Amino acid sequence: MVEVPLLVGRNPNQLVTPYQKPLVRSSQCPAQRNLLNIEAFRSGEYPITRNLFVVVKKNGQLEEQVGMAYKNLLLSAQGQELIGQIGFVRIR
Repeated sequence: MVEVPLLVGRNPNQLVTPYQKPLVRSSQCPAQRNLLNIEAFRSGEYPITRNLFVVVKKNGQLEEQVGMAYKNLLLSAQGQELIGQIGFVRIR
């Protein structure tokens, strides 16, 4: 039996896998994991993706400072590394 991830697409003739080939068998997981198809996520070719938004309260007070610090962390090299480590696709 061959294990295949769920292919999705906007139409039946253009299905996209969320993982790069070759695929890792589930018996090898979690020691070895499949690699994400990052280019499909970045390009929007893989249709089940969502953007991450940070909403900052602009009031000149502590809430605004904290929100901007969080946004800056997410966009920093360290933040992008952490985003990648938890399995999300980096934006930079």
